Amino acid sequence: MTDSIPVLPSTTQGLAFLDLGERLRQRGQFEAAATVALAGLVRYPALADAHDLLARIRADQGQDAPAIAAWRATLECEAGHVGALKGLAFIAFRSQDFVTAEQYLESAAAQAPHDPTILAALDRVRAAAPVRTTESYRLDDFASGLLLFDAQGMRLTGGIGPGTGEREADATAAEASGLTREADRAARFLGLGAWQQLILESANARVALVPLGSPATLLIRRPATTPPGRLLAASARAAEVSRAWLERGE
Repeated sequence: MTDSIPVLPSTTQGLAFLDLGERLRQRGQFEAAATVALAGLVRYPALADAHDLLARIRADQGQDAPAIAAWRATLECEAGHVGALKGLAFIAFRSQDFVTAEQYLESAAAQAPHDPTILAALDRVRAAAPVRTTESYRLDDFASGLLLFDAQGMRLTGGIGPGTGEREADATAAEASGLTREADRAARFLGLGAWQQLILESANARVALVPLGSPATLLIRRPATTPPGRLLAASARAAEVSRAWLERGE
């Protein structure tokens, strides 16, 4: 466990229970470590590193469900917490859910692009994963990085990636609708006809916008480490799934 998810140094000074709990965890004294972590959480329930400590203890004990719950609590306290993303990737990898493991690691790499342990873990996950001819695209999962919204900027379904929720998805839908209107206007002025895809890149993410006709637009968000060709292939498949979802009237 320690080899797969390196321990992050505490960013909160003066909280001795974090160091104590970590030392106990490394010695294999898991119940004592959990007692320390839980006592710390009573005093600091909104401290992301405390939830992360408890999650690592539970993962060491092989208690995957409590570990996942604690890491999700970590992300609620601190969106993009690298330790939590790496931890959730570890649990997914241990369950041989290589697609989810890769998604969490890509999100971690977007937060810490120069961390060699994350890039090495990505290589291990990709090497272990069987060759995939198709991927599962879930529109009802905030972690999927697939978001459908209408012309008024209302979210229809989906989310923008691991560690995010309804609030971030709704805000993104509202902002992205403005981008689609600008794309329509620019394409019209340039005489390009209807635009088919809009690609946005930043230091943290690559995003594709795909119009699906008047009902909706698809946004697919992936970490900046995602190769452009893979983003394009994923957006094409996601568009097919989205059109089917719209036709079913879900």
